[in-house]
Amino acid sequence: MQSPAAQSPAAPPAYEPLRPGDPALIGGYRVLARLRGGRAYLATTQSGRRLAITRLPSRLADDAALRDRLRARITAARRVRGPYLTAVFDGHADETGAWAATDHVPGPTLERAVAETGPLPVAAVRTLVAALAAAIRAVHDAGLAHGGLAAHTVHLTEDGPRVSALGWAGAGAEPVPSGDVLLLGGVAHFAATGRSPFRDGTHDLTGCPDELRGLVGRCLADDPDDRPGPGAVLTAAGGAPPAPGWLPPDVAALLPAYLAEPPSRPVASGGERRRPVVLPPDAPPPAWQGPMPGAAGRGPAAPVTLPDAPRPAR
Repeated sequence: MQSPAAQSPAAPPAYEPLRPGDPALIGGYRVLARLRGGRAYLATTQSGRRLAITRLPSRLADDAALRDRLRARITAARRVRGPYLTAVFDGHADETGAWAATDHVPGPTLERAVAETGPLPVAAVRTLVAALAAAIRAVHDAGLAHGGLAAHTVHLTEDGPRVSALGWAGAGAEPVPSGDVLLLGGVAHFAATGRSPFRDGTHDLTGCPDELRGLVGRCLADDPDDRPGPGAVLTAAGGAPPAPGWLPPDVAALLPAYLAEPPSRPVASGGERRRPVVLPPDAPPPAWQGPMPGAAGRGPAAPVTLPDAPRPAR
């Protein structure tokens, strides 16, 4: 039987057109499209660097303590560098809203890849786990815990998986390093089976391949002291970096959609042409747009578009 990707003439689009009410700018960055399947937008800097901007839950903007924790987290995460980590480019949190911008990763989330093509083979899961363990170790070496490892936050690319260095976004309990290993075990089980192992406060390894069961089980140990550290997970998973072709062909077939140009903005009613308008650096936003959190003091804002004025009748 052919795989879902092999049956399709083309991979599903990675981007969705912007909808009425979507912002033209977030933090001064021009919004291009929605990233399919999430709250994130594809955006760009004036120099053309592509970003993924996530608008965080509104409750973060309503709670001063959470805003403070989020700002501190963004500041700390921007200093974290390591293999398989997506750099945090910018972010902001105040009464008007909260958002975080990372470099855009041109690949599907693990969640989407499994939904489109099915569970990954054992060899690919081992590569995935080793790379994510290396990413977590870099976060821990910076004095942080990640707290945000999940199938919907891990992206798959030709040269390995990627996960944002931001991780935990300030809501809920502060993460701890041993919790990251627990989450890594959950990601590994999902990648291999298409199901979460977490059930009613415990875990269920039904369907986990025998070759992975021991490592996944240790990561999911109830006692945090019984879980291996990221370095031990990396070694147990094989430790080798992703080799060319590490992704199954069905998953690799999804990648070109993430390199495609995003859909154009909808044309204004009446079919008027649009012209670029560059906002000066500290100008207040136009009334049609609303506040631009964090835009002041960052240099000229990216161009936005407005309808051309109607031509006078002849």
